[in-house]
Amino acid sequence: MSKNIKFTIYSALAFVLLGLGISLQIKAAIGQSMFNAFALTLSDTFNLKIGTILNILNLLFFTSYLIIRRTRLNYTDIVQVIATIANGYVINFFVYYVFSNLTIEIYIYKIIILLIGLALSSINLGIILAIGIVKFPLESLCLIIGDILKKKLSTIRMSFDIIFLITTLCITFISGNTLYIREGTIISFILLSNLLGISYTFFKKQLTKE
Repeated sequence: MSKNIKFTIYSALAFVLLGLGISLQIKAAIGQSMFNAFALTLSDTFNLKIGTILNILNLLFFTSYLIIRRTRLNYTDIVQVIATIANGYVINFFVYYVFSNLTIEIYIYKIIILLIGLALSSINLGIILAIGIVKFPLESLCLIIGDILKKKLSTIRMSFDIIFLITTLCITFISGNTLYIREGTIISFILLSNLLGISYTFFKKQLTKE
């Protein structure tokens, strides 16, 4: 098996596990990561599915990434757009079909599901970024901003999380919709950026050895 085929299979598997991880965090219902809380708030506000909102946001991040990069659209960019759209459908599939009837009542189980989802999403996102075949707009944007500012990926990603937090609180206050900033948000804020940075660094080193 060639290296490209192997990496493509790894990316596809990590891609599905990423969608599963995000869906588990949503179903835990004790607060989301900053980005997911922001997306869910917009989902309630505009009455759209969460995956659809994520697609819109990711396309905006992708456009920003292209503007900062200042180069023409290429093949990998097209792959990124397709992956972004597919990601929204994967999340919708898990949230609205696979886990549509899943209701977790016991609080400790909610915590466990949240932690499993958080670990799955952050670790697999790090794997996807390290492989580099499929890229995600927000993280790609964070990477290019980090290169320009000479900052770590985790630092830039956390800065975006702060922006998402403030915006989510403002929209919730104005609209009166469900507040998705809870204890799970604090857990995600502490762990997500660090797990992503560790995962990306670890798997990037492993891939360079192959």
